[in-house]
This record gives sequence, C-alpha cells and structure tokens, in this order.
Amino acid sequence: MFKGSQLSETVLEKVEEIGRKLDELKDFLEDVFLTTEEYMLLKEVDEIVANKRYNELKTLDEV
Repeated sequence: MFKGSQLSETVLEKVEEIGRKLDELKDFLEDVFLTTEEYMLLKEVDEIVANKRYNELKTLDEV
C-alpha cells in the first residue's frame, strides 16, 4: 500500500502527466483546425487554382 506522501507524489505525477497531455492535445487542435480567416484565404486560393488564374495569387507577405 502507499503511504501518504507516496500517494501524494503519485497523484501529483499523474496530474502533471495529464497536464502535459492536455497541452499536446491543445497544440494538435490548433494545428488541425483553421481560423475563419485562414479558411476564407484557403477557399479563395482553391478557387483561383481551380480556374487557373495564377496571376491572382499573392505572396504571404502581401496577405
């Protein structure tokens, strides 16, 4: 059986592990999902490429 301090250390380690996993999940979700602005830019680029109007494309610095 665990003594009081061992149990506290084990619980603290698990809480820290869960915290790390939540941070990883947050980073993953930020990478996967686009903001509204990013979605609109992507949609605009898709339309330009589909219609082969490459001269309308802008560099990222111009956006």
